[in-house]
Amino acid sequence: MAIIEKINNDIKEAMRSRDQIRLDTLRMLKSKILAVDARAELPDAEVLKLFKTYHGNLKEAVDQALIANRPEAAEKLKSELAIIQEFLPQAPSPEETKQLVIQAIAESGAKTKKDFGILMKSIMKLNSSIDGKLAKDLANQLLPD
Repeated sequence: MAIIEKINNDIKEAMRSRDQIRLDTLRMLKSKILAVDARAELPDAEVLKLFKTYHGNLKEAVDQALIANRPEAAEKLKSELAIIQEFLPQAPSPEETKQLVIQAIAESGAKTKKDFGILMKSIMKLNSSIDGKLAKDLANQLLPD
């Protein structure tokens, strides 16, 4: 089942169960797809890119809400994040991420931090659902200056 079909089915289910936060979030996801392609005929890979971007924006909004001392807004955003994560592929654990970074260093031939860009491309080729921030931190630890 394509992602857009799953979203449509989940919207119907949220309407039946009167889950307003889930309904609003699913409608937002659908609108993100329709903003790019009015017929909603995007391949799943493109849809996932849109969702990853939106997920990152929401994470940043949660941080901003916490800084602004607005815990109720942060909680609402966190519940939206949980709904979006249902559609995103699972990110590898920190241990798996470290192994992927080590593998990418070996494959890319990165020797110093000057080769950081090449290394990050190699990491993303190995697993595109990896947490980029964690991979960056691990790469900085493992590469000499």
